[in-house]
Amino acid sequence: SQGKTLHYNVLGEIAMIGEDAGQFSVEGQGDLNFRLFNDTVRLEANAYIKNLNPTFYYRHFHSKHYWWDNDLSKIMRTRIEGKLSIDRWRTQLKAGVENITNYTYLDNASVKYTNANDVVSYKNDMAVRQHSGNIQVFSASLRQDFKLGILHLDNEITYQKTSNETVLPLPELVLYHDLYIQFGLAKKVLSIEMGADMRYFTQYYAPDYAPAIGQFYLQNPDTRYKVGGYPLINGYINLHLKRTRIFVQMYNLLQRTGEKSYFLAPHYPLNPRILKVGLSWNFFD
Repeated sequence: SQGKTLHYNVLGEIAMIGEDAGQFSVEGQGDLNFRLFNDTVRLEANAYIKNLNPTFYYRHFHSKHYWWDNDLSKIMRTRIEGKLSIDRWRTQLKAGVENITNYTYLDNASVKYTNANDVVSYKNDMAVRQHSGNIQVFSASLRQDFKLGILHLDNEITYQKTSNETVLPLPELVLYHDLYIQFGLAKKVLSIEMGADMRYFTQYYAPDYAPAIGQFYLQNPDTRYKVGGYPLINGYINLHLKRTRIFVQMYNLLQRTGEKSYFLAPHYPLNPRILKVGLSWNFFD
């Protein structure tokens, strides 16, 4: 961690005894800093290799509605990531690839029933599974912020691709944009920020939510549907006066009803358009 040019850090852990005996983790980070066009460019590399037991509740879970004791193999995860940062340009670019062996997840084990009138119904159920092969996940992210006087535009774009969309579904594109103006009044005693932000991801078979265990699991393959493709836009005003902060936000400006894309998770819709007002007042005396 000394100096201004090169920094690195390596951490290794291994379990010697107990039920986690044999699991290990090695993580490394490094960055190289150099001058370019009167600015500092920072190149970073991050990598890890982990061979860990699945979490406790994947192996053992006892409740009124769900009960299992599983003998699961260790999960091997290997990832390498590179990152480029140019502070003066407000630019940050990173990309990485990860390989997962014995990926462990909650699968949908719903049972299909057909009555005498040929009416189909399902009994919801789930089970812990391990994918025996390898799954690769590639991700790349660009963060680029712009500033012109009091006008700001913050942007973050993420692309990701999984080699097995059935077991590990991911939206391919995730976007975040924030357009706002920021200025001060009364000799900059009052700080004002107003604008709108947008969050968006492309459609994919998002995992369903199981409130009984507070976890996400894969959708039923017979009834699954895609969510996403819906821009969530919020307008806001932030005021900061000495110890007092006030905000006003109009949530979900582009409210739509009756559409599947209006869901962040299956069967769990977004909140409707709503006005939020908040006040924070700090007392130091």
